[in-house]
Amino acid sequence: MPLLTTVIDDKSPLISYDATWLPGTSQDDSYAVDYYLGTFQKNSAADGTATFSFNASAFWIYGANRPNHGTYTIEVDSNNYPNFNGSGNNLFQQTLYSANVTQEMHSVKLINTGGTSGLYVDIDMIVWQSEVGNTGDQLVPELVQDVDARFQYQQAAWETTSATSNLNLNLFNNGTGQACLLSYTLSAFKLRVPTGEAVTLFGSSGPSNSPYSAQLDGGQAVQYNATNAYPTNYGVTIYHADNLGSGTHQILLTNLPDTSGQYLTIDYAQLWTIAKYLIDASALLCLLTRLCVYQCFYCRFTKCHSMCSFKVYSKRWLSIPHTDTRYKATMSLHKST
Repeated sequence: MPLLTTVIDDKSPLISYDATWLPGTSQDDSYAVDYYLGTFQKNSAADGTATFSFNASAFWIYGANRPNHGTYTIEVDSNNYPNFNGSGNNLFQQTLYSANVTQEMHSVKLINTGGTSGLYVDIDMIVWQSEVGNTGDQLVPELVQDVDARFQYQQAAWETTSATSNLNLNLFNNGTGQACLLSYTLSAFKLRVPTGEAVTLFGSSGPSNSPYSAQLDGGQAVQYNATNAYPTNYGVTIYHADNLGSGTHQILLTNLPDTSGQYLTIDYAQLWTIAKYLIDASALLCLLTRLCVYQCFYCRFTKCHSMCSFKVYSKRWLSIPHTDTRYKATMSLHKST
C-alpha cells in the first residue's frame, strides 16, 4: 500500500513543548545554519519534555549530537526507553530515536534526563510514515489555496492577510493567506475534503500567533498552540490527518487566543487522494503479446518511468506501428476509476 511521509519542523504547533524549552536561532548559535531550516528547540532543564502524536507505522526524531548534550528518555505510548545520549562532536540532523510501530495513533515524549546536570537536548524535526489506502493504490497530491471554495470562513472573523500589517504577504504560498483576528470561539473556518485520504494544513507560527483547536468530522477537538518565541515563520504545518477513508470530511479550526491581538492564519492545504487503476481486456492482450523489459508502456509517452505503479515495461512496439487503439488501451492502465 502507499506510504505517506510527513515532515514537521521544530516550529510546528503539532509538537507541544513545556515551558522550559527555548528556540535556537542563528542569533545565539552559529551552528543554527546546520539544522533543518536553520532552527531548533533546545532544553537544559531537568525532565524538560516535548510531546507529539501521530497516526503512522514508523517515525523518526531528529536533533543534534553536541559536546554539551546529555542523556534523554523516549516514551512511546507509556513505554519508556531510557539512557539515550546526545553527546557528540557537533553532528547535525541526526536520528535521536526511530521505531517501527503498528499503524494507529501514537503519543511520543522526549524527556531531557541530562538536564539535572545542565546538559542539553534539542529537536530539529520529526518525520513519520503512514500506510494509506490499499495495495495497488496510488496517492495523488493536490495543493488547495486558501481562496479555494472548499475553505469556508466565517467572514466576520476572517480577513485576507493583505489587511494585516504585521504579516508579510509575500511569504505566504502564492501570495495569499487568511488571518483570524477576533478573539471569540466562533471565529472558525471549515475545510471540506470531498474525497481526500490525507490532508495537511499550513499556516504560520510566531509570537503573535495564537492557540487554536482542530476538530475532524465532529469528533473531539484537539488543542494546539502556534505561539512561540521565533520571529513569525510561514509554511508551518498546523494540522495533519490521514487514513480518512472514503466520503466527505470536514475540518473545523477555531482561534483560541490567550491575549488580544493574537491570530490564527491559514496559508494552504495539501490533499492526497487515492487513484485506483483498471486493466481492461484490450490492455491485457497488449501486455500478453508485447511484454518485454526496459520502458513502461505508459511512461514511454510521459517520461514518468519512476512513477509507474504497474512496473510493466516494453523496449518498443517491435514492428507494429503505434495506433490510437493501442495507445488508448495502454493508457487505460493509468486511468482513474
